[in-house]
Parts: sequence; structure tokens; C-alpha cells
Amino acid sequence: MSEHVLEKFDTLREAVEFIKDELKKTDAERTEAREISLKINPSRALESMEEDNWNDELFLLYSLDDDSFFVFESDYAIERWLESDAWDNWALWERKDIAASLNEDVVVWNFHRDICKEKWEILYKDSKPFINGWSRQRKEIGFEAVPSFSLN
Repeated sequence: MSEHVLEKFDTLREAVEFIKDELKKTDAERTEAREISLKINPSRALESMEEDNWNDELFLLYSLDDDSFFVFESDYAIERWLESDAWDNWALWERKDIAASLNEDVVVWNFHRDICKEKWEILYKDSKPFINGWSRQRKEIGFEAVPSFSLN
């Protein structure tokens, strides 16, 4: 498994269950840290957990032609993985029109806190609810002929 991949799964169900568990675990860790902070300094006014941790996210990537599902912690990790492993393993370089077919064949979901929709409505307007406090948004992959990839 690549250094960029958090986890790899053989089925979509396994990947989604892992993501749900990770998001719940993240919430539990953040709640515990907030409780400890309040015990240490009870007079401290804390913003909501979502406001404090708006940048928590996970990504799910898979190819419609492959039976592997990959979970990443950042869009940077996905970009590096696409440039290194996927470029050869998925034979991206063999495609006639990679820029046009990439987003039809490769799916990237960003799982983010709901507060992102409130803070940056224009960027997250097409997000859909996922689990309590979290939403998901389909990301597009931009191809730059180096090879280089970016998520938009």
C-alpha cells in the first residue's frame, strides 16, 4: 500500500463503514479534548466543536473499472497518489483523452463537517448529508500534463 493511502478496501461497503467509524472516532476524540480543556480552564469560552474543527475531513477515491477503494486524509495525499501509483497502476497515461474521461471513471468523495456548508456556501452548495455533523461532496479531478493532478 502506498504511503499516501490511509486504508485500502475491496468493497465500497467496507470503505464507507471505515469512514463512518473514523468520523465518529474523530468526534469522540475532539469531544474528549474539549472536556479536558474545560477541566483545566473552566472559565475558558469554547466555540462549538464544529467551529473549532471545521477542517476535519476524509476522502474516498475509487475507479469504476477497479475493485479497490482508497481512503485518504487529505487532497494533497490523493494528488500525490494519482501522480505516482495510479498513473501506472490504472494506466492513466494510456487514455486518449485523460482530461475528459478521468472524472467519468474515477470518483472522489470529500467527507467534511457540516459547518463548511454554512461558512462557505458557494464551495459546498452541492454537499449532501452523510452522518451526524458530517456531509459529503463529490470532487472533480483536474489533470495537468506533467503528470500532475489537483482536486477542485
